Amino acid sequence: MRALPASVPVAVVGAGQSGLAVGYHLRRAGVECVLLDAGGEIGETWERRWDSLTLFTSAQFSGLPGLPFPGEGRHYPGKDEVVAYLRDYAERFDLPVLPDHRVLSVRRDGDGFLLRTTRGVCRAGRVVIATGAFGVPRVPEFAGALGADVSALHTSEYRSPAQLAPGTVVVVGDGNSGRQIAAELSGTHEVVLSCGGAVSPPLPQTVVGRDMFWWMSVLGVMRLPVSMQAPDPVVGDRVPGLVAAGSIRTVGRITAADGAELLTADGERVKPSTVIWATGFRTDWSWLDPDMLDDEGQPRHTEGVGAVPGSYYLGLYRMRTRGSALIGFVGRDAEHIAGAITAGARGEDATTTPPTTEGLPS
Repeated sequence: MRALPASVPVAVVGAGQSGLAVGYHLRRAGVECVLLDAGGEIGETWERRWDSLTLFTSAQFSGLPGLPFPGEGRHYPGKDEVVAYLRDYAERFDLPVLPDHRVLSVRRDGDGFLLRTTRGVCRAGRVVIATGAFGVPRVPEFAGALGADVSALHTSEYRSPAQLAPGTVVVVGDGNSGRQIAAELSGTHEVVLSCGGAVSPPLPQTVVGRDMFWWMSVLGVMRLPVSMQAPDPVVGDRVPGLVAAGSIRTVGRITAADGAELLTADGERVKPSTVIWATGFRTDWSWLDPDMLDDEGQPRHTEGVGAVPGSYYLGLYRMRTRGSALIGFVGRDAEHIAGAITAGARGEDATTTPPTTEGLPS
């Protein structure tokens, strides 16, 4: 597909892992659709991440429906491998992706939706919002109180140690991203990692020779309802060992900035040359029809089926299970949403879908 259609039965907003997965299922069901993506090429958001980024799911658990991730199953893919895989996936299944079509607004239009994009307007009978769980970089409000001499960047802007000036780097946030970056920088810089509490032991990537996600799948953890989920673990982390070796120093939660210094909750002052905000992302849904949002500005949906008839969501953090935002497990939700769309077209009520083997161990 090369041009934006005037109308289409289903418009999918976003052609990342979630959009491609639901596009696959829709095409298999014979449903005409278009995938509208803001990027110039498929996988562009992955290309913008730091150079050494690797998935914490092995290749065996990083594939989308219908196409295993290439290579040895125990290998942990880097970002460039993910980009190549997503592009191959879209080409192999001839998915109707339109790049450079950022959706500026979605509004209800009779029994359908009107989508205004940077390349024109399209009317869709149904719409799937598959823009992902992580949109706008989140930086604390007090970041503005940092002095001009302190370089500061979000993880979305970090690429490699070479872009940072010599000196002390404070990484604020100790999730998977913060810890990966802190570990990398420990080889070239003095690194201080700000943690919400004590550095917890990581979840190992392998147990008794098996990938941790193999065990989590076998034990049903990846299928548990959202209400039964524990906090996300840090997987395959090197930081505890680097802390023990003195290569990384930890401090408490950063709560304020004062010129050239950062202040922790327990009163410690840290003077960085560079600050990396590993403080995550927030979502901005202001471009959606107000009827599609609740009082807090979040999408109104039940397991991805929107409260507004004809609207659907995919790739949201813990939308249905722990795997809802993970590349190797989003296929389950995509099948669920595609099933709901096809059932709706037939006038049926579909709230569940048959089990799928996507993301299951072999």
